[in-house]
Amino acid sequence: MLAEALAAAAQQSPDRIALDDGRHRVAYGDLAALVEEEGAWLAGHGERFALLADNGIGWAIADLALHTRALPSVPLPGFFSAAQVQHALDDAGVDCVLTDDPQRLRALLPGWQAAGASGRSGLAMFRRQLDAAARQPLPPGTAKITYTSGSTGQPKGVCLGAGQLEAVAASLAQATASFNVERHLCLLPLATLLENLAGIYVPLLSGATCLLPPAAITGMSYAGPDVARMLACIAGSRPQSLVLVPELLRVLVTAAERGWAVPDSLRFVAVGGAPVSVGLLERADAAGIPVFEGYGLSECASVVCLNTPQARRRGSVGRPLPHARLRIADD
Repeated sequence: MLAEALAAAAQQSPDRIALDDGRHRVAYGDLAALVEEEGAWLAGHGERFALLADNGIGWAIADLALHTRALPSVPLPGFFSAAQVQHALDDAGVDCVLTDDPQRLRALLPGWQAAGASGRSGLAMFRRQLDAAARQPLPPGTAKITYTSGSTGQPKGVCLGAGQLEAVAASLAQATASFNVERHLCLLPLATLLENLAGIYVPLLSGATCLLPPAAITGMSYAGPDVARMLACIAGSRPQSLVLVPELLRVLVTAAERGWAVPDSLRFVAVGGAPVSVGLLERADAAGIPVFEGYGLSECASVVCLNTPQARRRGSVGRPLPHARLRIADD
């Protein structure tokens, strides 16, 4: 579905910008070829891949190439410790890592060997030799392994199929079609499954532009955001949509209450990842921030329920998306 959408967009809207990270832009007319070339390069070097990089065009092209080639990939959060990174790589049987920070990777993985850099994504590759017989088998069709935060022990990997991921993305595109989003700003790290789907796959299925500025521009940090930079990035980017966690929504609401001008371009601000208080939702409405709460979980490939303009109840997580069926247990 995603590959077909990129091919169709290349024919129908070749000059429309698909990816923009503030340093480079990629038009729809060029994206499909770049993804195909990246996929061919990756397939010639390994079998299972991890991606450890900042938000940007490189991350998106590598991820799309792995997805469309059905090469299992592991997006690694930037906050993972060296031990957590090593655990995820060993647990998933990864033999190739792509990164925009080779120096950091050499320090994290001293036994891995540099294997060049991609001319399409710009990411450097590091490899190791693995005994295929000793590698943990993956469930058939596994396209992506997303790891939990590891806050209560070793991170746990959830294996997801390409069909699952695309079904969720298509549902989100359908549920948000009435917003006519043309520009989505990725604030959350792309290693976050929700932003990976809502920030790349959904906009591309909808023919929109994915804005992918690095953390130095967004002000995002696992230690806490640089609020001034984040607000400036949102104001300057003028997106129609954002994805936030409740704490970031609280930052935006507080800033608006103190005089920050909410961009009038905003049409859809999704919030999830944790429960959102009704009080915060009411404050967001009063501040002119169009917030829609949702709910998902990694085991279901992210979003399951979402509030929309057609069905919105403050304090709920909304109705199930078209791809999902819910049942309530007897207890």
